[in-house]
Formats: sequence, structure tokens, C-alpha cells
Amino acid sequence: MHRSVIQTAAGLILLGLAAPAAAGNSDLEQLFGAAVRAQAESALAVLGFATVPSETASGLALDTGQNPNRTYDFVAGQFGGGFRWSDSIPIYLEGYLGYNRYDPVLIVTQGAQTSQLPLKWTSVAATGGVGYEFDLSPYLVLRPLVHIALGRVQSDVSVGTQAIANRLGLESDALKNGGVTAGGLGGSLALVFNRRWENDYEFDASLRYTDISLRPIAGNRDLVAEARAQTATLWTRLRIPTGKEAFGRPVRTVAELSGSYLPGDQGEIIRESWLAQVGAGGEIDLGETWVPWVTTTRLMLRYTWGEHLKGYSIGIAASF
Repeated sequence: MHRSVIQTAAGLILLGLAAPAAAGNSDLEQLFGAAVRAQAESALAVLGFATVPSETASGLALDTGQNPNRTYDFVAGQFGGGFRWSDSIPIYLEGYLGYNRYDPVLIVTQGAQTSQLPLKWTSVAATGGVGYEFDLSPYLVLRPLVHIALGRVQSDVSVGTQAIANRLGLESDALKNGGVTAGGLGGSLALVFNRRWENDYEFDASLRYTDISLRPIAGNRDLVAEARAQTATLWTRLRIPTGKEAFGRPVRTVAELSGSYLPGDQGEIIRESWLAQVGAGGEIDLGETWVPWVTTTRLMLRYTWGEHLKGYSIGIAASF
């Protein structure tokens, strides 16, 4: 799927508006079906951002340069994490809830006439994973996982195409509710390093590849569309003791650096094949305080950029 697919869908939708009532219903159904299919593939690609688990789960705002009316036209948030069942049972479980809002403007040209078409995708997804950890050394772990995802994506354009379908007397089960419900199945493979020294310095690194295929489900199963959320990420984090205390507990400075490669439909939708991120923040040790279960809490500010976009994120995390 390419970005031009979205533009084609937009053009077909406008053609549907201009189609004469006398046109054959089969021709209209073919034209409208192509528009719906292209739109659904684009929607699933956006949903992929909410589906793929991220170690830096946080709130993110990006300027993709595709909406001249907004400084940040892509806003996303993700909450979740993972844990090993026990030292003796190396089963690894993780779960994430993701949300995003993508608000580009497409320029549609028909002859000498130019129109702007806003898309405004909104996506919500839940992703769960189960895997097994192979301890390669005291500090290095190989972690394969299987993922299952469930999500919903909706756009203002999908509501508009539903109205067009009703006007033309066409059936569109996929748009009766104004959006698409999708299910995902896939997996990931991660190589994870963690080491903490006696002077309280700590270093984490993760090399992870995730591949999740998204398809319409439930009442949208008749819609022929698919998107692949693929991400390869190298992520690093360094914790440095400050010698300071808060609430009577030690405080550490945290620095992060990561890079992601987007070979799938996610990269197509935002016109990026890679993203880089740098972050800084602080972490407080709460292991011996009145706060139950929480061992550390962390606040991070991050800057994200690519070839065509830039943005920032804020993350709050806790370890248990």
C-alpha cells in the first residue's frame, strides 16, 4: 500500500459525489468498492501505530508536514509494559493500550479545480503478547513473542462515504458504523541487555523486530483489506546517579537514544522509512517507601524526528 492509494480513494469518493443518478449500479459499486478498500487499507496502516508495543510508551505529538493548518497533525499515546513470570519460569507477558489521532489534508485535483480533503483518523487498539526468555548470559536475553491485537479505527471521511453509499443506494456493511474494526496477529523477536553496576550506573539496550498483520473482523469481514505493522527498533537507556535524594530516596538521571526502521505500511502513511528519538529525564527509587509495589518511577521528555517530520513526547513510567 502506498500513499497514492489514499489520494486515489479521495478522488473516487469525489467522483461518487458527482456520479449521475442514471449511472449503472454495478459500475458505481465497483467504483465505490475500490474507494472503500483503499480507505480501509490506509486506516489499518494508521491503526498499526497504536498496535506495535514500544518500550518508550508515552504521549507523542508529530508534525508530518501534511496539514498546513496544524503544527502537530499526528498525536499518539500508549500505555503498557511487560514482565517475566519468575526467575524459574521464564515466561514473558506484555500488554499495551494505544491511541492515535492523525489529521492530514489531502490535495485532490480534478482538471483546473483543486480541493482539500481532511481525513482525521482516530484509532484505539489493545495488544497482548506472550513469549519465552532464553538467558544467553547473566545480562543478555533472547525473547521471542506471539502477539494478538484488537483495534478500531474511524475517520470523518468514512462517515462521508457511508452517506454517499446511502445516497446512491449501495450496500456498505464495512461503513455502517462509520469505521473499521480490525484484528491483528503476529510476533516479535527481541535481544535485551541489562546491567547494573555497584556504583548504581545502569545500562539497558534492546534490539527488537515486530511484525503484526491487521485485517477487518466482525461485521467488517466482507471488506478486502490488509495492513502490516512492521518496526525494527534499536533502543538504549543509561541511568546515572546524581548523589541527590527525593523523599529520602536516591535520584538518577536518565538518558535515552533510539532509532526505528519502518518497512511496512506505517512508513508509507507518514512518508517516513525511519524515525530517531532522543530523551532525557529523571528516576526516583521508591523501593523502600510507603508506595506499594512500585520500585521506581520515571519522567521522560523525548524529541522525535525523521526525514520529513519532527515532534516531541512526554512519558511517565513505573517499575514493579
